[in-house]
Amino acid sequence: MTRSRNIALILAGGEGTRAQQPVPKQYVQIEGIPVLAYTLRTFDRHPLIDAIYVVCRDKWRAYVEQFTAELGFNKFRGTFVGGESSFDSLRNGIQGLANAEPDDAVILVHDGVRPLVSADIISDSIRVCGLHGNAIAAMQGEEAYMAGDEEKATEMFPREQLWGAQTPHTFPLATLMQAFTEADKRGITTSQSLYTLMAELGQWPLYKSRGERVNLKITNPEDIWFFSRLASVL
Repeated sequence: MTRSRNIALILAGGEGTRAQQPVPKQYVQIEGIPVLAYTLRTFDRHPLIDAIYVVCRDKWRAYVEQFTAELGFNKFRGTFVGGESSFDSLRNGIQGLANAEPDDAVILVHDGVRPLVSADIISDSIRVCGLHGNAIAAMQGEEAYMAGDEEKATEMFPREQLWGAQTPHTFPLATLMQAFTEADKRGITTSQSLYTLMAELGQWPLYKSRGERVNLKITNPEDIWFFSRLASVL
C-alpha cells in the first residue's frame, strides 16, 4: 500500500514582540543556532516526512535558506512569504503548497516556535489523520480551570473536558484549499490558528492526536530561558 506524501508547513512569520528580543523569537540564537532550526531538525530527521516548507517574512527568507543549507536539512524545499497576520501567513503557505504539492498530500502545519516537537508527536499526527482525515495535537488539562474576568472567577470548567490545542494541525491539502475557499465565501479574514478556523467553519469532528507537555510554544522571555536550558542537553 502506498503511503501518503507528508509535508511539513512551518509557520515562522511572526514578529514575537512579547518575547522582548532584538529579533523575532524564531530567530533567537540558542546554542549557536536559531530556535527555528531546532523545529526544522526534528521534521527533517523524521522518516515519514517528505518535504519541509517555511512561511516567513520576506526579509528573513535568505537567512532561512542559508541556515538550512549550512545545517544540511535535506528535506527543506523553500519558503513562502508571510503575511501581515498569522492567518494571512497560513493562507499564503497553503496557496504555495497548492502550486508545489499534490492535492492528496498530508500537510502538517506547525508553529516554528514549538522547537520541542517530538518524533512521536509527528508520527501520531500522521497516523490519526490517516485514520480520520484530520489530526490536532492536544494535551488534556491538568489544572483546575477558572473562568471570569481579570479580577474574579465566576464559573468553573471541569478539566476532564478541556484540552489544550498544540501543533501540528494535520489535514490533506485538498481539505485546506477547500477551507480557505469557504472562508472567503463567508468573509472570514482572521482566525487564531488552523484549528480555530476549522472549528469556525464547523468542520467537526476534529480528532485529537498526541500532544506533550514539553511541546511548548515560545511566547515570553521565560519560555526562551526554559528552552535554552533544555537545548544545552539536546
